[in-house]
Amino acid sequence: MAAYARALLGLCGIVGALFVAAGPVLAADLTEPPALASKWDFSFTPYGWMININGDVTARGHTADINENFFQIVDKSDSLLAWMSYFEARRGKLGLFTDVVWMDLGFPGKFQAQRSPLARFPQVVVSVKGKAQLDYQQTIIQSGVAYEVARWEGAPGSFTAVDVLGSARYWNQDVDLSLRLTGTLEADFRRLGLKFKRSRRVAVASSNDLEWVDPVVGARVRHQIAPGKNLRLEGDIGGFGAGSDFSWQVVGVYNFQTALFGVPFIADLGYRALAVDYSERGRFGKNGLDAVQHGPVMGVTFNW
Repeated sequence: MAAYARALLGLCGIVGALFVAAGPVLAADLTEPPALASKWDFSFTPYGWMININGDVTARGHTADINENFFQIVDKSDSLLAWMSYFEARRGKLGLFTDVVWMDLGFPGKFQAQRSPLARFPQVVVSVKGKAQLDYQQTIIQSGVAYEVARWEGAPGSFTAVDVLGSARYWNQDVDLSLRLTGTLEADFRRLGLKFKRSRRVAVASSNDLEWVDPVVGARVRHQIAPGKNLRLEGDIGGFGAGSDFSWQVVGVYNFQTALFGVPFIADLGYRALAVDYSERGRFGKNGLDAVQHGPVMGVTFNW
């Protein structure tokens, strides 16, 4: 028993000596936080998007087809205001980003409808067609998180990385739709043919503000070809009935360091396509947007 007590006292003495020796280290660990693995890097890119629009817009139950390229919109628009920018903060594998698109456009479209208003006389058909003028204001804000899940190192100064993306995309659109209509009433009888035609201009509908938020998931590939030369490919899908019925986006951008009049900067060149299918039943009929907006993008990136 005395031997056991002496051994226990000796062990306590050794442990006490170790704590006395480690005391300054433990105190330093508690008072001095470890150095950060990496710092935050920021980038800001104002850009221009040469938008082409294909699809249709519905305001109060009236649907107008839109198939206009960028040059037609510029030529025919009575309003051509826009702002686009992209911001990202990155620290190691984590990235936070926000993309803003705002535009106020006016451009033409086409309208056509056929109805048989008399159930008892289906041979009587009212056909309406004409030209549409749309005043179209749209805001899109997408904010989210990117996280790097894989990286492959290549030649010196080259790498490829894959990010997964989770975000929310906010939409706000306001459409004023006016039509120049040509209406025709046709009654097709075997012995008697009747045809009436009337043309008039009417201001048909305004969708007012339509707002919704889409949950969005996606992935991004970042490839640094060489220092100062980078390629980014990104795709996402969203909506899922929580906001719109469905939306998708594909972006490809190449950026490189260059200079103008001796001033260095980073130039961005690429292509972007963004689609959405959204509709809602309003007090005066259906409102919605089912369209693809696509076109080249060009911008300048600032890093710090």
